[in-house]
Amino acid sequence: MEFFEVIGKRRSIRKFTDRPVEKEKIESIMDAALRAPSARNARSSEFIILSDRELLSRLSIAKPSGAGFIKDAPLAIVVFADSQKSHLCIDNADIAAVYIQLAARALGLGSCWSHMRGNAHNEQQSTNDYLSGLLHTPDHLEAVCIIAIGYPDEEKAPYLKDELPVDNVHWGRY
Repeated sequence: MEFFEVIGKRRSIRKFTDRPVEKEKIESIMDAALRAPSARNARSSEFIILSDRELLSRLSIAKPSGAGFIKDAPLAIVVFADSQKSHLCIDNADIAAVYIQLAARALGLGSCWSHMRGNAHNEQQSTNDYLSGLLHTPDHLEAVCIIAIGYPDEEKAPYLKDELPVDNVHWGRY
């Protein structure tokens, strides 16, 4: 798929078929993520790739709402920011996450980002602490998002040009 076609067709997909994502496609997605720009080339993003149904189900309850679709995806990638490598680690992780989604789309897959950073799992525990306990991550890693990936079981039309918020673009000054 040509780059601007990928950009135009990328939509948040929350319904997936049961078809597993091939290892070669996962490797291509991770290759893209590892090539994402990072401030001062710090490469401060870390990733955990999951396809185990039990773990996907547990990821889907990491926060009270907005993550339920993860349990039905054949694949999820948890994106972490490493604060020991860069003070801009969150920005770096966000960029890598977008690369993951664009690569997935280019490979004919759907994806949806579920924001984790700064959320609560429940009244006693943060989303980050929940995920850290579940995935055994070191304290200096912060979970930024979980990206569910799979073969789409829904189709969403690309946004039309006249649906884009062009008033948000300013030339020269606000």
